[in-house]
Amino acid sequence: MTLAPPAIVFGEGRRPEAATRVQLEAFEGPLALLLALIEARQLDILTVPLGALADAYLEALSGLDDDRMGHVSAFVTVASQLILIKSRAMLPRPAVAADPTALPDEGTDPEAELRARLLLYRAHRDAGRQLQDEAERRVGLFRREPGAAHAAAVAGARPVELPPLDPRSLAAALDGLARLVPPAPPPPEAVARTITLASRAEIIRSALRGADVVVLQELLRHVRDRVVVAVTFLAMLELMKRHEIVVEQAEPWGPIVARRTTPDERAIAGLSAEADGPGAPIDESLESFA
Repeated sequence: MTLAPPAIVFGEGRRPEAATRVQLEAFEGPLALLLALIEARQLDILTVPLGALADAYLEALSGLDDDRMGHVSAFVTVASQLILIKSRAMLPRPAVAADPTALPDEGTDPEAELRARLLLYRAHRDAGRQLQDEAERRVGLFRREPGAAHAAAVAGARPVELPPLDPRSLAAALDGLARLVPPAPPPPEAVARTITLASRAEIIRSALRGADVVVLQELLRHVRDRVVVAVTFLAMLELMKRHEIVVEQAEPWGPIVARRTTPDERAIAGLSAEADGPGAPIDESLESFA
């Protein structure tokens, strides 16, 4: 079956160079024309010999006037590439002297280069169609056909005289498009402490009531909150200052061992040897560490 070549029509213009916009039924541009020829014949762009399409491509360009050819250099360039590809396939090439079966290196393969351009063009074309379809489906686009716009311009069509729009209508329309979220309130400068020295000190006292010694690392084995770790360490230091416990560390980075003070140690410190309790409240302001 012989397919009729696509017609190429030039737009009207007072000078030839002012009417060089090529208008085709389903495509524009030389690569689009070549791709349309391939798809119309249901051929595979990866395997079709492009040189075999030279005649069909030239037939599509045969309707151009001689004075127009100079203004469609892109079409002529692709046509020359197809002719070169076809001639390379038909004409014999001299063999290499060292290896009669090898072909001489003639530089970049024009067919591979043109095929790569076609693949890239088709990818961009299909992506553009998908984006347009998705935009029309979600948002809805108003698009005026080029032929209708050109005919309206030639006929001198003018929009209907209507009263100007009220500027307030634009402001009302924009008001419904955007809503400003009020800024979040700034965080307070001071966050109330939920971990107190007194609570962590009582935990240490409770642990020492059931054991002779307590290792700080073991007491904090399953604790992941750094604030809890820091407050527990400060509570242990506060208990040391109050002579309730004795803390020892045999080596750097080694275990920190705490035990209750003996009656003799308490007596030396000037405290009651029998006293065993929280005593005065712990100062949560940490001023005693200053």
